[in-house]
Amino acid sequence: MMIRMTISAALTLMLLVVAVSCSGEEPVSRREVLVSLTDDVIVPRFQTLAERTGSLRSSLRSLCEQPNQARLDVARSAWRDAREPWLRSQAAWFGPIMDRRSRSLVDWWPVEPGRIEGMLDGRDSIDANHVREFLSSTQRGLGAIEYVIFQDNALTLVALGQPDSVRCQYIVALGDIVADETKAVLDDWTGDNAEGRSYAGYLNGTAASSLIGKAAVDEVVSGSIHLSRLIADMRLGKALGVEDTQADLSAIPGGLGYNQISDLRNQLLGMQDIYIGASDPDRGDLGISALVRGVDEDADQRVRAAFADALAAVDGLSEPLPETMRQNPEPARAAYMAIKELQKVFNADIVSLLGVTVGFADTDGDGG
Repeated sequence: MMIRMTISAALTLMLLVVAVSCSGEEPVSRREVLVSLTDDVIVPRFQTLAERTGSLRSSLRSLCEQPNQARLDVARSAWRDAREPWLRSQAAWFGPIMDRRSRSLVDWWPVEPGRIEGMLDGRDSIDANHVREFLSSTQRGLGAIEYVIFQDNALTLVALGQPDSVRCQYIVALGDIVADETKAVLDDWTGDNAEGRSYAGYLNGTAASSLIGKAAVDEVVSGSIHLSRLIADMRLGKALGVEDTQADLSAIPGGLGYNQISDLRNQLLGMQDIYIGASDPDRGDLGISALVRGVDEDADQRVRAAFADALAAVDGLSEPLPETMRQNPEPARAAYMAIKELQKVFNADIVSLLGVTVGFADTDGDGG
Protein backbone atom coordinates (compact mmCIF):
# COMPACT_ATOMS: atom_id res chain seq x y z
CA MET A 1 0.00 0.00 0.00
CA MET A 2 1.49 3.34 -1.06
CA ILE A 3 1.19 6.23 1.40
CA ARG A 4 1.01 9.68 -0.18
CA MET A 5 2.07 12.71 1.79
CA THR A 6 1.93 16.37 0.84
CA ILE A 7 5.15 18.36 0.92
CA SER A 8 3.73 20.51 3.71
CA ALA A 9 2.79 17.49 5.83
CA ALA A 10 6.15 15.81 5.18
CA LEU A 11 8.03 18.96 6.21
CA THR A 12 5.93 19.25 9.37
CA LEU A 13 6.66 15.63 10.28
CA MET A 14 10.38 16.10 9.63
CA LEU A 15 10.48 19.22 11.82
CA LEU A 16 8.68 17.38 14.60
CA VAL A 17 11.19 14.51 14.44
CA VAL A 18 14.11 16.97 14.58
CA ALA A 19 12.52 18.83 17.52
CA VAL A 20 12.06 15.61 19.47
CA SER A 21 15.58 14.37 18.79
CA CYS A 22 17.07 17.71 19.87
CA SER A 23 15.02 18.20 23.00
CA GLY A 24 14.74 14.59 24.12
CA GLU A 25 11.09 15.24 24.96
CA GLU A 26 8.03 13.68 23.38
CA PRO A 27 5.95 16.37 21.67
CA VAL A 28 2.42 17.03 22.82
CA SER A 29 -0.04 15.25 20.54
CA ARG A 30 -2.91 16.84 18.66
CA ARG A 31 -5.36 14.82 20.70
CA GLU A 32 -3.88 16.00 24.01
CA VAL A 33 -4.20 19.59 22.83
CA LEU A 34 -7.77 19.13 21.62
CA VAL A 35 -8.89 17.39 24.83
CA SER A 36 -7.32 20.11 26.96
CA LEU A 37 -8.82 22.91 24.87
CA THR A 38 -12.34 21.47 24.99
CA ASP A 39 -12.24 20.40 28.65
CA ASP A 40 -10.27 23.30 30.12
CA VAL A 41 -10.96 26.29 27.84
CA ILE A 42 -13.94 26.04 25.50
CA VAL A 43 -16.55 24.19 27.56
CA PRO A 44 -15.82 26.22 30.74
CA ARG A 45 -16.23 29.41 28.68
CA PHE A 46 -19.67 28.30 27.50
CA GLN A 47 -20.55 27.32 31.07
CA THR A 48 -19.68 30.83 32.23
CA LEU A 49 -21.72 32.25 29.36
CA ALA A 50 -24.78 30.21 30.31
CA GLU A 51 -24.47 31.25 33.96
CA ARG A 52 -24.14 34.94 33.13
CA THR A 53 -26.98 35.03 30.62
CA GLY A 54 -29.06 33.34 33.32
CA SER A 55 -28.14 36.18 35.67
CA LEU A 56 -29.00 38.71 32.96
CA ARG A 57 -32.42 37.10 32.58
CA SER A 58 -33.01 37.35 36.34
CA SER A 59 -31.90 40.99 36.45
CA LEU A 60 -34.28 41.98 33.64
CA ARG A 61 -37.18 40.28 35.36
CA SER A 62 -36.26 41.99 38.63
CA LEU A 63 -36.08 45.37 36.89
CA CYS A 64 -39.59 44.96 35.51
CA GLU A 65 -41.02 43.76 38.82
CA GLN A 66 -39.81 46.90 40.58
CA PRO A 67 -38.20 49.52 38.32
CA ASN A 68 -35.65 51.68 40.12
CA GLN A 69 -32.16 52.97 39.41
CA ALA A 70 -30.44 50.32 41.51
CA ARG A 71 -32.10 47.49 39.57
CA LEU A 72 -31.41 49.20 36.26
CA ASP A 73 -27.74 49.45 37.23
CA VAL A 74 -27.72 45.74 38.09
CA ALA A 75 -29.28 44.89 34.72
CA ARG A 76 -26.72 47.01 32.87
CA SER A 77 -23.89 45.37 34.79
CA ALA A 78 -25.33 41.91 34.07
CA TRP A 79 -25.47 42.78 30.38
CA ARG A 80 -21.77 43.69 30.37
CA ASP A 81 -20.95 40.55 32.35
CA ALA A 82 -22.78 38.40 29.79
CA ARG A 83 -20.99 40.00 26.85
CA GLU A 84 -17.56 39.12 28.24
CA PRO A 85 -17.79 35.30 27.81
CA TRP A 86 -19.94 35.67 24.67
CA LEU A 87 -17.23 37.66 22.85
CA ARG A 88 -14.43 35.69 24.45
CA SER A 89 -16.01 32.50 23.09
CA GLN A 90 -16.06 33.84 19.52
CA ALA A 91 -12.86 32.08 18.49
CA ALA A 92 -14.79 28.85 19.19
CA TRP A 93 -17.87 29.77 17.18
CA PHE A 94 -17.91 26.51 15.25
CA GLY A 95 -20.01 23.43 15.82
CA PRO A 96 -23.16 24.11 17.89
CA ILE A 97 -23.30 27.91 17.48
CA MET A 98 -23.08 27.58 13.70
CA ASP A 99 -25.35 24.54 13.52
CA ARG A 100 -28.02 26.26 15.59
CA ARG A 101 -27.40 29.67 14.00
CA SER A 102 -27.38 30.99 17.54
CA ARG A 103 -26.10 34.46 16.70
CA SER A 104 -29.45 35.40 15.18
CA LEU A 105 -30.97 34.91 18.64
CA VAL A 106 -28.14 35.93 20.94
CA ASP A 107 -26.31 38.89 19.41
CA TRP A 108 -27.03 39.92 15.85
CA TRP A 109 -25.69 43.27 14.72
CA PRO A 110 -26.74 45.86 13.78
CA VAL A 111 -30.06 46.20 15.58
CA GLU A 112 -32.77 48.42 14.11
CA PRO A 113 -34.12 50.83 16.76
CA GLY A 114 -36.83 52.14 14.43
CA ARG A 115 -38.26 48.68 13.88
CA ILE A 116 -38.05 47.90 17.61
CA GLU A 117 -39.98 51.05 18.54
CA GLY A 118 -42.49 50.52 15.77
CA MET A 119 -43.11 46.98 16.98
CA LEU A 120 -43.49 48.12 20.61
CA ASP A 121 -45.92 50.91 19.63
CA GLY A 122 -48.04 48.51 17.64
CA ARG A 123 -48.53 45.76 20.21
CA ASP A 124 -50.39 45.36 23.50
CA SER A 125 -48.39 42.31 24.56
CA ILE A 126 -45.50 40.15 23.45
CA ASP A 127 -43.84 36.93 24.60
CA ALA A 128 -40.67 34.95 23.94
CA ASN A 129 -42.30 32.72 21.35
CA HIS A 130 -43.36 35.71 19.26
CA VAL A 131 -39.93 37.34 19.56
CA ARG A 132 -38.18 34.09 18.58
CA GLU A 133 -40.48 33.10 15.72
CA PHE A 134 -41.72 36.34 14.21
CA LEU A 135 -39.26 39.17 14.88
CA SER A 136 -36.17 39.65 12.76
CA SER A 137 -32.62 39.09 14.01
CA THR A 138 -32.20 42.87 14.17
CA GLN A 139 -34.85 43.03 16.92
CA ARG A 140 -33.40 40.32 19.14
CA GLY A 141 -30.44 39.49 21.32
CA LEU A 142 -27.97 41.38 23.45
CA GLY A 143 -27.98 44.32 21.04
CA ALA A 144 -31.73 44.79 21.41
CA ILE A 145 -31.41 44.55 25.21
CA GLU A 146 -28.64 47.16 25.07
CA TYR A 147 -30.86 49.48 23.04
CA VAL A 148 -33.68 49.32 25.61
CA ILE A 149 -31.82 49.47 28.92
CA PHE A 150 -29.06 51.98 28.06
CA GLN A 151 -31.28 54.80 26.85
CA ASP A 152 -31.13 57.91 29.05
CA ASN A 153 -34.84 57.58 29.82
CA ALA A 154 -34.77 53.77 30.04
CA LEU A 155 -36.06 53.70 33.61
CA THR A 156 -39.00 55.97 32.80
CA LEU A 157 -39.94 53.92 29.74
CA VAL A 158 -39.66 50.59 31.54
CA ALA A 159 -41.67 51.86 34.52
CA LEU A 160 -44.66 52.87 32.38
CA GLY A 161 -47.34 50.30 33.08
CA GLN A 162 -44.84 47.79 34.47
CA PRO A 163 -44.58 44.87 34.91
CA ASP A 164 -47.18 44.20 32.22
CA SER A 165 -46.03 46.89 29.81
CA VAL A 166 -45.09 45.64 26.37
CA ARG A 167 -41.57 47.08 26.82
CA CYS A 168 -41.08 45.02 29.96
CA GLN A 169 -42.51 41.95 28.31
CA TYR A 170 -40.12 42.51 25.43
CA ILE A 171 -36.90 42.73 27.44
CA VAL A 172 -37.94 39.80 29.64
CA ALA A 173 -38.58 37.79 26.46
CA LEU A 174 -35.19 38.83 25.08
CA GLY A 175 -33.49 37.73 28.29
CA ASP A 176 -35.29 34.38 28.22
CA ILE A 177 -34.26 33.70 24.63
CA VAL A 178 -30.61 34.63 25.16
CA ALA A 179 -30.39 32.52 28.32
CA ASP A 180 -32.17 29.52 26.79
CA GLU A 181 -30.11 29.60 23.61
CA THR A 182 -26.72 29.85 25.31
CA LYS A 183 -27.69 26.99 27.64
CA ALA A 184 -28.66 24.92 24.58
CA VAL A 185 -25.25 25.65 23.01
CA LEU A 186 -23.54 24.50 26.21
CA ASP A 187 -25.65 21.32 26.26
CA ASP A 188 -24.65 20.54 22.69
CA TRP A 189 -20.99 20.88 23.64
CA THR A 190 -21.33 18.65 26.71
CA GLY A 191 -23.88 16.14 25.40
CA ASP A 192 -26.54 17.13 27.93
CA ASN A 193 -29.16 17.19 25.16
CA ALA A 194 -31.88 14.98 23.76
CA GLU A 195 -29.47 13.18 21.42
CA GLY A 196 -26.82 12.68 24.09
CA ARG A 197 -24.11 13.60 21.60
CA SER A 198 -21.22 15.78 22.75
CA TYR A 199 -19.59 18.12 20.25
CA ALA A 200 -16.57 18.27 22.58
CA GLY A 201 -16.11 14.53 22.13
CA TYR A 202 -16.57 14.82 18.38
CA LEU A 203 -13.94 17.57 18.17
CA ASN A 204 -11.30 16.11 20.47
CA GLY A 205 -11.53 12.48 19.34
CA THR A 206 -12.97 10.99 22.54
CA ALA A 207 -16.35 10.13 21.00
CA ALA A 208 -17.08 7.06 18.88
CA SER A 209 -17.66 9.29 15.85
CA SER A 210 -15.05 12.05 15.72
CA LEU A 211 -13.14 14.41 13.49
CA ILE A 212 -9.69 13.32 12.40
CA GLY A 213 -7.09 15.10 14.52
CA LYS A 214 -5.79 17.30 11.70
CA ALA A 215 -9.31 18.33 10.66
CA ALA A 216 -10.10 19.25 14.27
CA VAL A 217 -6.95 21.36 14.58
CA ASP A 218 -7.84 23.01 11.27
CA GLU A 219 -11.26 23.90 12.68
CA VAL A 220 -9.84 25.38 15.87
CA VAL A 221 -7.09 27.40 14.19
CA SER A 222 -9.42 28.60 11.42
CA GLY A 223 -11.78 30.07 14.01
CA SER A 224 -9.10 32.45 15.24
CA ILE A 225 -7.89 33.31 11.74
CA HIS A 226 -11.39 34.21 10.56
CA LEU A 227 -11.96 36.27 13.70
CA SER A 228 -8.72 38.23 13.23
CA ARG A 229 -9.79 39.04 9.67
CA LEU A 230 -13.23 40.11 10.82
CA ILE A 231 -11.84 42.45 13.48
CA ALA A 232 -9.10 43.98 11.35
CA ASP A 233 -10.62 44.11 7.88
CA MET A 234 -14.39 44.34 8.34
CA ARG A 235 -14.42 46.32 11.59
CA LEU A 236 -11.41 48.56 12.24
CA GLY A 237 -10.20 48.64 8.64
CA LYS A 238 -13.61 49.54 7.25
CA ALA A 239 -14.18 52.15 9.96
CA LEU A 240 -10.80 53.74 9.21
CA GLY A 241 -11.26 53.62 5.46
CA VAL A 242 -8.07 51.69 4.72
CA GLU A 243 -7.31 50.37 1.25
CA ASP A 244 -8.76 53.48 -0.39
CA THR A 245 -12.28 52.86 0.88
CA GLN A 246 -14.63 55.43 2.42
CA ALA A 247 -14.30 55.54 6.24
CA ASP A 248 -17.44 54.07 7.79
CA LEU A 249 -17.60 54.34 11.57
CA SER A 250 -20.85 52.33 11.58
CA ALA A 251 -18.65 49.27 10.98
CA ILE A 252 -17.87 49.27 14.72
CA PRO A 253 -20.59 47.19 16.45
CA GLY A 254 -22.28 48.48 19.57
CA GLY A 255 -24.64 51.08 20.91
CA LEU A 256 -25.36 53.12 23.99
CA GLY A 257 -23.64 50.66 26.31
CA TYR A 258 -20.28 51.85 24.94
CA ASN A 259 -18.78 48.40 25.28
CA GLN A 260 -16.89 48.32 21.97
CA ILE A 261 -13.37 48.27 23.38
CA SER A 262 -14.20 45.60 25.95
CA ASP A 263 -15.77 43.53 23.17
CA LEU A 264 -12.69 43.91 21.00
CA ARG A 265 -10.37 43.03 23.85
CA ASN A 266 -12.42 39.95 24.74
CA GLN A 267 -12.35 38.76 21.13
CA LEU A 268 -8.54 38.94 21.18
CA LEU A 269 -8.35 37.29 24.60
CA GLY A 270 -10.52 34.46 23.32
CA MET A 271 -8.12 33.88 20.43
CA GLN A 272 -5.22 33.97 22.87
CA ASP A 273 -7.01 31.45 25.12
CA ILE A 274 -7.19 29.02 22.20
CA TYR A 275 -3.56 29.58 21.32
CA ILE A 276 -2.05 29.32 24.82
CA GLY A 277 -4.58 26.94 26.37
CA ALA A 278 -4.54 25.64 29.91
CA SER A 279 -1.22 25.17 31.66
CA ASP A 280 -0.04 21.73 32.75
CA PRO A 281 2.69 21.67 35.44
CA ASP A 282 4.59 18.93 33.63
CA ARG A 283 3.99 19.72 29.96
CA GLY A 284 3.47 23.47 29.88
CA ASP A 285 0.71 25.25 27.98
CA LEU A 286 -1.59 22.86 26.14
CA GLY A 287 -3.15 25.06 23.49
CA ILE A 288 -2.21 25.33 19.83
CA SER A 289 0.99 26.83 21.22
CA ALA A 290 2.11 23.35 22.24
CA LEU A 291 1.96 22.12 18.64
CA VAL A 292 3.82 25.18 17.33
CA ARG A 293 6.37 24.95 20.16
CA GLY A 294 7.04 21.33 19.24
CA VAL A 295 8.15 22.46 15.78
CA ASP A 296 9.66 25.92 16.37
CA GLU A 297 9.97 27.56 19.79
CA ASP A 298 10.91 30.91 18.24
CA ALA A 299 7.68 30.88 16.22
CA ASP A 300 5.72 30.30 19.41
CA GLN A 301 7.34 33.34 20.98
CA ARG A 302 6.54 35.45 17.92
CA VAL A 303 2.87 34.54 18.15
CA ARG A 304 2.75 35.34 21.87
CA ALA A 305 4.47 38.69 21.27
CA ALA A 306 1.98 39.52 18.51
CA PHE A 307 -0.92 38.88 20.91
CA ALA A 308 0.70 41.11 23.55
CA ASP A 309 1.18 43.91 21.02
CA ALA A 310 -2.40 43.67 19.74
CA LEU A 311 -3.86 43.75 23.25
CA ALA A 312 -1.66 46.70 24.22
CA ALA A 313 -2.83 48.59 21.13
CA VAL A 314 -6.48 47.93 21.97
CA ASP A 315 -5.85 49.17 25.50
CA GLY A 316 -4.81 52.48 23.92
CA LEU A 317 -8.33 53.07 22.54
CA SER A 318 -10.99 55.19 24.25
CA GLU A 319 -14.79 55.05 24.46
CA PRO A 320 -17.07 55.94 22.83
CA LEU A 321 -14.95 54.30 20.15
CA PRO A 322 -16.57 55.67 16.96
CA GLU A 323 -16.48 59.23 18.30
CA THR A 324 -12.88 59.05 19.51
CA MET A 325 -11.88 57.49 16.17
CA ARG A 326 -13.45 60.45 14.39
CA GLN A 327 -11.51 62.92 16.53
CA ASN A 328 -8.21 61.03 16.49
CA PRO A 329 -7.94 57.90 14.33
CA GLU A 330 -4.29 57.16 15.12
CA PRO A 331 -4.82 54.85 18.15
CA ALA A 332 -7.36 52.85 16.14
CA ARG A 333 -4.93 52.73 13.22
CA ALA A 334 -2.26 51.36 15.58
CA ALA A 335 -4.70 48.69 16.79
CA TYR A 336 -5.56 47.83 13.20
CA MET A 337 -1.89 47.43 12.27
CA ALA A 338 -1.18 45.31 15.35
CA ILE A 339 -4.05 42.94 14.56
CA LYS A 340 -2.95 42.77 10.91
CA GLU A 341 0.50 41.78 12.18
CA LEU A 342 -1.15 39.09 14.30
CA GLN A 343 -2.82 37.81 11.12
CA LYS A 344 0.55 37.61 9.37
CA VAL A 345 2.13 35.75 12.24
CA PHE A 346 -0.77 33.30 12.31
CA ASN A 347 -0.26 32.55 8.62
CA ALA A 348 3.53 32.33 8.82
CA ASP A 349 3.98 30.57 12.14
CA ILE A 350 0.83 28.48 12.62
CA VAL A 351 -0.79 27.74 9.29
CA SER A 352 2.46 26.94 7.50
CA LEU A 353 4.19 25.10 10.35
CA LEU A 354 1.20 22.92 11.20
CA GLY A 355 -0.03 22.49 7.62
CA VAL A 356 -3.43 23.93 8.56
CA THR A 357 -6.11 24.12 5.89
CA VAL A 358 -8.20 27.26 6.39
CA GLY A 359 -11.76 26.91 5.09
CA PHE A 360 -14.32 29.55 4.28
CA ALA A 361 -15.99 31.42 7.15
CA ASP A 362 -19.74 31.23 7.65
CA THR A 363 -20.39 34.85 8.57
CA ASP A 364 -24.19 34.67 8.49
CA GLY A 365 -24.20 37.88 6.50
CA ASP A 366 -21.64 39.27 8.96
CA GLY A 367 -24.18 39.67 11.70
CA GLY A 368 -22.94 39.62 15.25
